[in-house]
Amino acid sequence: MILFGAIGAGAVRSPWAVALAAAPVVYLALATAPVAVSREPLPVARLLVALATVGVYVRVARRLGRLPQYGLCCAALGVTAGFFLLWEPPPPKPVPIARPLIGLRGDLLAQLPGWTGEHEALPASIEDVLGADAYLNLRLRSKAGPYEVQVFVTYNANAMSNIPHVPWVCMAQAGYRLAEKNEADLLHPTKKGKEIKANVILFEPGEGMAPQQALMFQYFNVGGEYQTDRQVARVMAASGAIGRRGSYLSQTQVAVYMPQMLAGNAMERTSEPYQLGVRFLDVIVPLLERDYYPDLTGTEGG
Repeated sequence: MILFGAIGAGAVRSPWAVALAAAPVVYLALATAPVAVSREPLPVARLLVALATVGVYVRVARRLGRLPQYGLCCAALGVTAGFFLLWEPPPPKPVPIARPLIGLRGDLLAQLPGWTGEHEALPASIEDVLGADAYLNLRLRSKAGPYEVQVFVTYNANAMSNIPHVPWVCMAQAGYRLAEKNEADLLHPTKKGKEIKANVILFEPGEGMAPQQALMFQYFNVGGEYQTDRQVARVMAASGAIGRRGSYLSQTQVAVYMPQMLAGNAMERTSEPYQLGVRFLDVIVPLLERDYYPDLTGTEGG
C-alpha cells in the first residue's frame, strides 16, 4: 500500500512505472484466487489483500494518460496468459475408501433376492494395468431368468490416477464388437431431482464367440460427481484439487449378458435387459454413496 502511495504521488511524472506495476498486481490476484477455494482462513486473507491491492492500483492507474493505460492493459494480458500457460494445480490429496469394497457383494445380494455370485479376482498382470486401490468383480446369476449380470467397480484414492480400463477398449480386446453407444440421464434412486449420467453400450459377440450380447451401463464418479467422458473426468479431478481439496476416482460398470435370441432391441429403455441394468444401479448407487465412498463435505475434501 505504501508502494502504491508513492507511485500514485509520482504517477504524472513516471506513468510507465505505474503501467509496469500491473504485472505483479495481476499475478498476485491470479495466484491467490484458486487456493482460496478451500475457504481456509489464510488463503482467503491472502485473496482479500490481493483484491485490496487491485482496488488501490485501479485508483492510481485511472490518473494515467491513454498511452500508459494501453501499456497497463498489455502487461495485464501478458501476465494472465503466461500464468494460465505455466500454472498447474496441486495434485489432490488422496482419500481412502470408507469401507473395503469387497463388502459390497453381501450388501448387494441382500437387496437382490434370488441372485448369487462371487467376487472373481483378476490376474495379477491385469491388476497391475488396472492400477486401482480397490475393485470388485462380481458375476451374478439368477435361476428366475436367462440373464447374467457382471458388476465391476473400481476405486482410486487419488482422483488424478490413470484410467486405463474402459469398456469400449477392454471389451473389444475380449473379442466383443461395439454395436451401439449413447449417453443416458438416469434418475438418482434416492436423491430427488438429481440425475446420473451414464454410458449405455451394446456389445455384440465377435467371430467364434458364444451368441451372447452384453448391455453395459458405465460411468465415472469423481469426488461425488458423475461423468461419462474419461477426459472430462480427469479435468474434474484436476479442478477439484485447486482448493487443496482431496478427491477420489471411481468407475462403475454393470453389464447384462443375454442370449441373442432374447435380446431384441436391448437399447430401448423399456426392454427387459435395460430395466434389469437400471434395477441393479438403483441398488448399487446408494450403497456406494452411503457406505463406501468417503464423505468429503466435512473435511478439506470435495
